[in-house]
Amino acid sequence: MEHTEGFARKAEVLLGDESLIVCDGVSAPEHRCSPGVIENVKFSYPSLEGFQWSRAVRDNPSHKVRLEHVRGWSYVGFGRVVSIMPVTIDFGMIELEDPNWSDDENLAGKYVKVPIDRLDLSVDDGKQWPDELK
Repeated sequence: MEHTEGFARKAEVLLGDESLIVCDGVSAPEHRCSPGVIENVKFSYPSLEGFQWSRAVRDNPSHKVRLEHVRGWSYVGFGRVVSIMPVTIDFGMIELEDPNWSDDENLAGKYVKVPIDRLDLSVDDGKQWPDELK
């Protein structure tokens, strides 16, 4: 954590050499997280904008793989779908589960463009989807 304005507010974190603006879900409501290395955290994002996967594929014809900062903690994600159920996208610096599920096996391997309205950083409780449900 480089800097935070407090719980559920804007924070800056380094991921490798990249600086990301995120929504701080790590600080306690009454105490800001101190600068430094933080462990046992995860990145995620809600999907506030609806979209269709066919359009997401059409909108990344050049096969970009990166996060482009829009403003605040919002981004446009360009990446490659590495798995479905849940849909996991490789954005280059990070792989994230997309909240818009799909069971279309043809989506795997496709390059997509998705809206990331709020990139969240939260404590990783260690819970994962059971393999038989993926």
